[in-house]
Amino acid sequence: MSKAENIVKWIKGQRISWLGHLERMEEDAQNDLHSRTGWDEAKGRPRNGWKVEGERDFQVLGVRRWRKLVMDRNQWKDIVRQAKAHSGL
Repeated sequence: MSKAENIVKWIKGQRISWLGHLERMEEDAQNDLHSRTGWDEAKGRPRNGWKVEGERDFQVLGVRRWRKLVMDRNQWKDIVRQAKAHSGL
């Protein structure tokens, strides 16, 4: 395994960890994070967001109902560890 593969796995694990953080945030903070006031919209197809890419990763991992699992931090840490070790991500 090359260093580049390790970095990609680490980044995907961090993305899943970040999704857990975002999901546990209060709803007002989530709305503030997703608001795009003052930003120019880019032309063309919109990029995939964090949640879209994360949901693809969850499908590969076979994780269902991730929004409920996020509230149990120990279980969530196990999912992040699995993501970092999974060869298909």
